[in-house]
Amino acid sequence: MPTSCWEREPAVCGLDRLVHHDGAGHATAVPVSSSPAVVTGAGVVFAAGDGTVRFYDRELSKVFWRQRLDSPVYASLVVDAERRHVVVAATSGLVVCFDLRGSVVWSTETGVPVYATPTRLPGSDVLMIAAFTSRAIGLDLATGVILFDRAVPRPWHAEHGGSAAHRDPYASPVATANGTAVLACGEHALCLAPDGTELWRHDLGVAVKASPVAIHETGDVMMCPVDGRCVFMDSATGSERGHTRLGAKVIGSPAVSEGVVVAGTQHGTVTAFDADARAVRWTAPFGASREYTSFTVLPNGDFAATSTRGNIVALRRADGGFLWETTQVLGLVEHETAMDITPVVGPDGSMYCASYTGSIYHFRFQPTREEDQ
Repeated sequence: MPTSCWEREPAVCGLDRLVHHDGAGHATAVPVSSSPAVVTGAGVVFAAGDGTVRFYDRELSKVFWRQRLDSPVYASLVVDAERRHVVVAATSGLVVCFDLRGSVVWSTETGVPVYATPTRLPGSDVLMIAAFTSRAIGLDLATGVILFDRAVPRPWHAEHGGSAAHRDPYASPVATANGTAVLACGEHALCLAPDGTELWRHDLGVAVKASPVAIHETGDVMMCPVDGRCVFMDSATGSERGHTRLGAKVIGSPAVSEGVVVAGTQHGTVTAFDADARAVRWTAPFGASREYTSFTVLPNGDFAATSTRGNIVALRRADGGFLWETTQVLGLVEHETAMDITPVVGPDGSMYCASYTGSIYHFRFQPTREEDQ
Protein backbone atom coordinates (compact mmCIF):
# COMPACT_ATOMS: atom_id res chain seq x y z
CA MET A 1 0.00 0.00 0.00
CA PRO A 2 1.48 3.41 -0.97
CA THR A 3 2.24 5.77 1.89
CA SER A 4 0.58 9.16 2.35
CA CYS A 5 1.72 12.69 3.18
CA TRP A 6 -0.04 13.05 6.52
CA GLU A 7 1.66 16.43 7.06
CA ARG A 8 -0.05 17.99 4.02
CA GLU A 9 -3.62 19.20 3.66
CA PRO A 10 -5.94 16.49 2.29
CA ALA A 11 -8.52 17.23 -0.38
CA VAL A 12 -12.22 16.35 -0.63
CA CYS A 13 -12.47 13.49 -3.12
CA GLY A 14 -15.93 12.16 -2.30
CA LEU A 15 -19.21 13.60 -1.01
CA ASP A 16 -22.70 12.42 -0.24
CA ARG A 17 -25.56 14.52 1.08
CA LEU A 18 -28.19 12.73 3.14
CA VAL A 19 -31.67 14.15 2.57
CA HIS A 20 -35.13 12.93 3.53
CA HIS A 21 -37.90 13.62 0.98
CA ASP A 22 -41.45 13.64 2.28
CA GLY A 23 -44.60 13.04 0.27
CA ALA A 24 -45.20 16.77 -0.22
CA GLY A 25 -41.92 17.29 -2.04
CA HIS A 26 -40.07 18.84 0.88
CA ALA A 27 -36.45 17.88 1.52
CA THR A 28 -34.90 17.81 4.99
CA ALA A 29 -31.23 17.24 5.71
CA VAL A 30 -30.49 14.12 7.77
CA PRO A 31 -27.89 14.93 10.45
CA VAL A 32 -24.84 12.77 11.07
CA SER A 33 -23.70 12.80 14.70
CA SER A 34 -21.85 9.48 14.79
CA SER A 35 -18.26 8.98 13.67
CA PRO A 36 -18.06 6.25 11.01
CA ALA A 37 -16.20 2.93 11.02
CA VAL A 38 -13.43 2.38 8.48
CA VAL A 39 -13.20 -1.22 7.33
CA THR A 40 -9.69 -1.53 5.95
CA GLY A 41 -9.65 -2.79 2.39
CA ALA A 42 -13.43 -2.68 2.06
CA GLY A 43 -14.98 0.74 2.68
CA VAL A 44 -16.62 2.81 5.41
CA VAL A 45 -19.85 2.48 7.41
CA PHE A 46 -21.85 5.60 8.31
CA ALA A 47 -24.92 5.83 10.55
CA ALA A 48 -27.29 8.81 10.43
CA GLY A 49 -29.86 10.66 12.47
CA ASP A 50 -32.74 8.77 10.88
CA GLY A 51 -31.30 5.45 12.06
CA THR A 52 -30.07 4.43 8.61
CA VAL A 53 -26.76 2.56 8.42
CA ARG A 54 -24.93 2.60 5.06
CA PHE A 55 -21.85 0.71 3.92
CA TYR A 56 -20.05 2.77 1.27
CA ASP A 57 -17.10 2.06 -0.91
CA ARG A 58 -13.95 4.02 -0.11
CA GLU A 59 -14.85 7.01 -2.34
CA LEU A 60 -18.51 7.29 -1.20
CA SER A 61 -19.54 6.66 -4.80
CA LYS A 62 -21.46 3.45 -4.14
CA VAL A 63 -23.63 2.11 -1.31
CA PHE A 64 -23.16 -1.64 -0.91
CA TRP A 65 -26.07 -1.96 1.52
CA ARG A 66 -28.26 -0.02 3.90
CA GLN A 67 -30.19 -1.00 7.01
CA ARG A 68 -32.57 0.97 9.22
CA LEU A 69 -32.53 0.97 13.01
CA ASP A 70 -35.44 2.05 15.20
CA SER A 71 -33.99 5.43 16.28
CA PRO A 72 -31.17 7.90 15.57
CA VAL A 73 -27.53 6.91 16.01
CA TYR A 74 -25.34 9.24 18.08
CA ALA A 75 -22.59 6.92 19.38
CA SER A 76 -19.66 6.27 17.09
CA LEU A 77 -19.55 2.88 15.39
CA VAL A 78 -17.37 0.05 16.70
CA VAL A 79 -15.37 -2.26 14.43
CA ASP A 80 -14.85 -5.89 15.44
CA ALA A 81 -11.84 -6.34 13.15
CA GLU A 82 -11.25 -10.03 13.88
CA ARG A 83 -14.78 -11.06 12.92
CA ARG A 84 -15.18 -8.33 10.26
CA HIS A 85 -18.29 -7.01 12.02
CA VAL A 86 -19.54 -3.50 12.80
CA VAL A 87 -21.55 -2.73 15.94
CA VAL A 88 -24.08 0.13 15.94
CA ALA A 89 -25.81 1.47 19.06
CA ALA A 90 -29.01 3.51 18.60
CA THR A 91 -30.34 6.13 21.00
CA SER A 92 -33.28 3.84 21.87
CA GLY A 93 -30.85 1.36 23.43
CA LEU A 94 -30.97 -1.07 20.52
CA VAL A 95 -27.49 -2.45 19.73
CA VAL A 96 -27.03 -4.28 16.43
CA CYS A 97 -24.03 -6.15 15.02
CA PHE A 98 -23.76 -6.34 11.21
CA ASP A 99 -21.46 -8.35 9.01
CA LEU A 100 -19.98 -6.74 5.90
CA ARG A 101 -22.84 -8.02 3.75
CA GLY A 102 -25.37 -6.13 5.84
CA SER A 103 -26.79 -9.18 7.59
CA VAL A 104 -27.66 -8.91 11.27
CA VAL A 105 -25.33 -11.09 13.35
CA TRP A 106 -27.07 -10.25 16.62
CA SER A 107 -29.41 -7.62 18.02
CA THR A 108 -29.84 -6.67 21.68
CA GLU A 109 -32.27 -4.36 23.46
CA THR A 110 -30.58 -2.70 26.43
CA GLY A 111 -33.69 -0.73 27.40
CA VAL A 112 -31.75 2.50 28.12
CA PRO A 113 -30.67 5.36 25.79
CA VAL A 114 -27.13 4.95 24.40
CA TYR A 115 -25.27 8.07 23.28
CA ALA A 116 -21.68 7.33 24.37
CA THR A 117 -19.50 5.17 22.14
CA PRO A 118 -19.18 1.57 23.45
CA THR A 119 -15.68 0.27 24.19
CA ARG A 120 -14.23 -3.17 23.61
CA LEU A 121 -12.19 -4.52 26.52
CA PRO A 122 -9.00 -6.32 25.51
CA GLY A 123 -8.71 -9.96 26.51
CA SER A 124 -12.34 -10.51 27.54
CA ASP A 125 -14.37 -9.79 24.38
CA VAL A 126 -16.69 -7.59 26.44
CA LEU A 127 -18.34 -4.54 24.90
CA MET A 128 -18.71 -1.96 27.67
CA ILE A 129 -21.59 0.51 27.30
CA ALA A 130 -22.14 3.65 29.38
CA ALA A 131 -25.82 4.52 29.03
CA PHE A 132 -28.10 7.35 30.08
CA THR A 133 -30.02 6.97 33.35
CA SER A 134 -26.67 6.09 34.99
CA ARG A 135 -26.25 2.52 33.76
CA ALA A 136 -23.22 0.46 32.75
CA ILE A 137 -23.88 -2.57 30.57
CA GLY A 138 -21.55 -5.31 29.38
CA LEU A 139 -22.31 -7.29 26.22
CA ASP A 140 -20.61 -10.37 24.86
CA LEU A 141 -19.17 -9.04 21.60
CA ALA A 142 -19.58 -12.36 19.81
CA THR A 143 -23.25 -12.95 20.69
CA GLY A 144 -24.72 -9.71 22.06
CA VAL A 145 -25.75 -11.45 25.28
CA ILE A 146 -26.01 -9.05 28.22
CA LEU A 147 -23.38 -10.09 30.77
CA PHE A 148 -24.24 -7.46 33.36
CA ASP A 149 -26.36 -4.33 33.81
CA ARG A 150 -25.58 -2.20 36.84
CA ALA A 151 -26.10 1.27 38.25
CA VAL A 152 -23.24 3.79 38.34
CA PRO A 153 -22.97 7.04 40.35
CA ARG A 154 -25.56 9.63 39.40
CA PRO A 155 -24.93 13.39 39.03
CA TRP A 156 -25.41 15.33 42.27
CA HIS A 157 -28.38 17.22 40.85
CA ALA A 158 -30.34 14.02 40.25
CA GLU A 159 -31.46 14.34 43.90
CA HIS A 160 -32.66 17.91 43.29
CA GLY A 161 -34.76 17.57 40.16
CA GLY A 162 -31.95 18.28 37.69
CA SER A 163 -33.56 18.50 34.26
CA ALA A 164 -30.63 16.83 32.50
CA ALA A 165 -29.67 14.39 35.27
CA HIS A 166 -30.88 11.43 33.22
CA ARG A 167 -28.44 12.35 30.41
CA ASP A 168 -25.45 10.79 32.14
CA PRO A 169 -22.95 9.20 31.61
CA TYR A 170 -22.28 11.32 28.52
CA ALA A 171 -18.63 10.35 28.04
CA SER A 172 -17.45 7.10 26.48
CA PRO A 173 -15.67 4.48 28.59
CA VAL A 174 -11.98 3.78 27.99
CA ALA A 175 -10.26 0.41 28.10
CA THR A 176 -7.09 0.12 30.18
CA ALA A 177 -4.09 -2.10 29.53
CA ASN A 178 -5.31 -4.26 32.43
CA GLY A 179 -8.49 -5.12 30.53
CA THR A 180 -10.70 -2.99 32.77
CA ALA A 181 -12.93 -0.04 31.85
CA VAL A 182 -12.83 3.48 33.31
CA LEU A 183 -16.04 5.51 33.05
CA ALA A 184 -16.95 9.11 33.83
CA CYS A 185 -20.20 9.02 35.84
CA GLY A 186 -21.60 12.22 37.29
CA GLU A 187 -18.70 13.65 39.29
CA HIS A 188 -16.84 10.34 39.55
CA ALA A 189 -14.28 8.27 37.73
CA LEU A 190 -15.29 4.62 38.04
CA CYS A 191 -13.31 1.50 37.19
CA LEU A 192 -15.16 -1.72 36.32
CA ALA A 193 -13.87 -5.23 35.75
CA PRO A 194 -15.08 -7.13 32.65
CA ASP A 195 -17.81 -8.77 34.78
CA GLY A 196 -19.09 -5.39 35.98
CA THR A 197 -17.50 -5.52 39.42
CA GLU A 198 -16.51 -2.10 40.75
CA LEU A 199 -12.76 -1.97 41.37
CA TRP A 200 -12.45 1.67 42.46
CA ARG A 201 -14.08 5.08 42.26
CA HIS A 202 -12.58 8.55 42.52
CA ASP A 203 -14.68 11.62 43.38
CA LEU A 204 -13.58 14.54 41.17
CA GLY A 205 -16.10 16.93 42.71
CA VAL A 206 -17.48 18.26 39.43
CA ALA A 207 -19.06 16.81 36.31
CA VAL A 208 -17.07 15.06 33.59
CA LYS A 209 -18.30 15.27 29.99
CA ALA A 210 -15.05 14.43 28.17
CA SER A 211 -14.12 10.80 27.73
CA PRO A 212 -11.13 9.55 29.73
CA VAL A 213 -7.91 8.58 27.97
CA ALA A 214 -5.80 5.58 28.99
CA ILE A 215 -2.01 5.97 28.81
CA HIS A 216 -0.76 2.41 28.55
CA GLU A 217 2.94 3.30 28.78
CA THR A 218 2.56 4.72 32.30
CA GLY A 219 -0.53 2.91 33.56
CA ASP A 220 -2.30 6.24 33.97
CA VAL A 221 -5.76 7.36 33.00
CA MET A 222 -6.39 11.07 32.46
CA MET A 223 -9.77 12.64 33.26
CA CYS A 224 -10.77 16.17 32.24
CA PRO A 225 -13.69 17.48 34.33
CA VAL A 226 -15.58 20.64 33.37
CA ASP A 227 -13.59 22.84 35.78
CA GLY A 228 -10.64 22.73 33.38
CA ARG A 229 -8.41 20.28 35.25
CA CYS A 230 -6.50 17.46 33.64
CA VAL A 231 -6.22 14.81 36.36
CA PHE A 232 -3.78 11.90 36.08
CA MET A 233 -4.78 8.80 38.05
CA ASP A 234 -3.39 5.32 38.53
CA SER A 235 -5.62 3.11 36.38
CA ALA A 236 -5.17 0.19 38.80
CA THR A 237 -6.08 2.01 42.03
CA GLY A 238 -7.70 5.34 41.11
CA SER A 239 -5.19 7.30 43.21
CA GLU A 240 -4.32 10.76 41.88
CA ARG A 241 -0.80 11.19 40.49
CA GLY A 242 -1.01 14.85 39.49
CA HIS A 243 -3.16 17.49 37.84
CA THR A 244 -2.93 20.69 35.80
CA ARG A 245 -5.50 23.46 35.36
CA LEU A 246 -6.11 24.61 31.79
CA GLY A 247 -8.11 27.71 32.74
CA ALA A 248 -11.25 26.94 30.71
CA LYS A 249 -14.01 24.36 30.45
CA VAL A 250 -13.21 20.98 28.89
CA ILE A 251 -15.93 18.90 27.22
CA GLY A 252 -13.98 17.65 24.19
CA SER A 253 -12.18 14.36 24.67
CA PRO A 254 -8.38 14.08 24.86
CA ALA A 255 -6.12 11.66 22.98
CA VAL A 256 -2.68 10.10 23.42
CA SER A 257 0.06 9.47 20.87
CA GLU A 258 3.53 8.07 21.56
CA GLY A 259 3.80 9.45 25.08
CA VAL A 260 2.11 12.79 24.37
CA VAL A 261 -1.41 13.50 25.67
CA VAL A 262 -3.46 16.41 24.30
CA ALA A 263 -6.54 18.12 25.72
CA GLY A 264 -8.47 21.13 24.43
CA THR A 265 -10.68 23.77 26.02
CA GLN A 266 -13.89 25.48 24.96
CA HIS A 267 -11.73 28.53 24.22
CA GLY A 268 -10.04 26.55 21.46
CA THR A 269 -6.63 26.23 23.15
CA VAL A 270 -4.70 22.95 23.17
CA THR A 271 -2.35 21.68 25.87
CA ALA A 272 -0.03 18.72 25.42
CA PHE A 273 1.47 16.76 28.29
CA ASP A 274 4.50 14.54 28.50
CA ALA A 275 2.96 11.29 29.73
CA ASP A 276 5.98 10.23 31.78
CA ALA A 277 6.48 13.55 33.57
CA ARG A 278 2.76 14.47 33.63
CA ALA A 279 3.95 17.99 32.82
CA VAL A 280 2.99 20.44 30.07
CA ARG A 281 5.07 19.88 26.94
CA TRP A 282 3.56 22.51 24.65
CA THR A 283 0.49 24.67 24.13
CA ALA A 284 -1.26 25.87 20.97
CA PRO A 285 -3.66 28.83 20.71
CA PHE A 286 -6.17 26.98 18.52
CA GLY A 287 -7.01 23.53 17.17
CA ALA A 288 -9.08 22.08 20.02
CA SER A 289 -11.88 19.71 19.09
CA ARG A 290 -15.36 21.18 19.02
CA GLU A 291 -17.75 20.34 21.85
CA TYR A 292 -18.38 16.65 22.58
CA THR A 293 -15.96 15.47 19.88
CA SER A 294 -12.46 14.07 20.25
CA PHE A 295 -8.93 14.46 19.00
CA THR A 296 -7.87 11.92 16.37
CA VAL A 297 -4.37 10.47 16.06
CA LEU A 298 -3.09 10.36 12.47
CA PRO A 299 -1.16 7.28 11.31
CA ASN A 300 2.13 9.19 11.66
CA GLY A 301 1.36 10.12 15.29
CA ASP A 302 0.29 13.74 14.80
CA PHE A 303 -3.06 15.04 16.07
CA ALA A 304 -6.16 16.23 14.20
CA ALA A 305 -9.55 17.49 15.34
CA THR A 306 -12.69 19.10 13.96
CA SER A 307 -12.34 22.63 15.31
CA THR A 308 -15.00 25.11 16.33
CA ARG A 309 -14.71 26.57 12.78
CA GLY A 310 -16.01 23.28 11.40
CA ASN A 311 -12.76 22.44 9.60
CA ILE A 312 -10.32 19.69 10.57
CA VAL A 313 -7.04 21.09 11.94
CA ALA A 314 -3.84 19.07 12.32
CA LEU A 315 -1.09 19.85 14.86
CA ARG A 316 2.37 18.31 15.06
CA ARG A 317 2.77 15.91 17.95
CA ALA A 318 6.31 16.98 18.79
CA ASP A 319 5.71 20.71 19.34
CA GLY A 320 2.09 21.63 18.48
CA GLY A 321 3.07 23.30 15.23
CA PHE A 322 0.30 23.92 12.71
CA LEU A 323 0.28 21.43 9.82
CA TRP A 324 -2.91 21.95 7.85
CA GLU A 325 -6.60 22.87 7.91
CA THR A 326 -9.20 21.39 5.57
CA THR A 327 -11.57 23.26 3.33
CA GLN A 328 -14.98 22.03 2.22
CA VAL A 329 -15.76 24.95 -0.12
CA LEU A 330 -16.83 23.07 -3.26
CA GLY A 331 -19.00 25.62 -5.07
CA LEU A 332 -22.21 23.72 -4.37
CA VAL A 333 -25.63 25.29 -3.93
CA GLU A 334 -26.99 25.42 -0.34
CA HIS A 335 -23.96 23.62 1.01
CA GLU A 336 -23.07 24.36 4.64
CA THR A 337 -19.35 23.62 4.81
CA ALA A 338 -18.85 23.26 8.59
CA MET A 339 -18.42 19.72 9.93
CA ASP A 340 -19.46 18.55 13.38
CA ILE A 341 -18.09 15.11 14.26
CA THR A 342 -14.77 13.49 15.12
CA PRO A 343 -12.83 12.64 11.94
CA VAL A 344 -11.75 9.05 11.29
CA VAL A 345 -8.59 8.23 9.35
CA GLY A 346 -7.78 5.00 7.52
CA PRO A 347 -4.30 3.62 6.82
CA ASP A 348 -4.94 3.81 3.06
CA GLY A 349 -4.79 7.64 3.02
CA SER A 350 -8.53 8.25 3.45
CA MET A 351 -10.20 10.45 6.08
CA TYR A 352 -13.93 10.71 6.73
CA CYS A 353 -16.05 13.31 8.49
CA ALA A 354 -19.62 14.61 8.42
CA SER A 355 -22.00 17.34 9.53
CA TYR A 356 -25.32 17.87 11.24
CA THR A 357 -26.55 19.22 7.89
CA GLY A 358 -26.25 15.82 6.24
CA SER A 359 -22.97 16.10 4.33
CA ILE A 360 -20.49 13.24 4.59
CA TYR A 361 -16.97 13.61 3.22
CA HIS A 362 -14.13 11.48 1.93
CA PHE A 363 -10.80 13.28 2.12
CA ARG A 364 -7.74 11.91 0.34
CA PHE A 365 -4.19 12.52 1.51
CA GLN A 366 -1.57 13.10 -1.17
CA PRO A 367 0.46 9.95 -1.91
CA THR A 368 4.11 10.15 -0.95
CA ARG A 369 6.51 10.79 -3.81
CA GLU A 370 9.84 8.98 -4.02
CA GLU A 371 11.76 12.15 -3.20
CA ASP A 372 9.65 12.58 -0.01
CA GLN A 373 10.55 9.16 1.34
